[in-house]
Amino acid sequence: MTEPLPKLVDCRRLMAELHVSRSVAETLMRRLPLVVFEDVRKIFVKRSDVAALVAASTVAKDSSRVL
Repeated sequence: MTEPLPKLVDCRRLMAELHVSRSVAETLMRRLPLVVFEDVRKIFVKRSDVAALVAASTVAKDSSRVL
């Protein structure tokens, strides 16, 4: 049995699902490995990579991180 193909998202889908601006979605995509198909203009990222980045970027409310 083969593994299922990864789920891909584009910038527009990131904007919709995360409720963020285009600039935030593009910034996230720049931090992730890109999926680029020959002869296709649209660029994708793997949904699992997005989830991992969100998890790694999440801090507790009582964190000393300054905003």
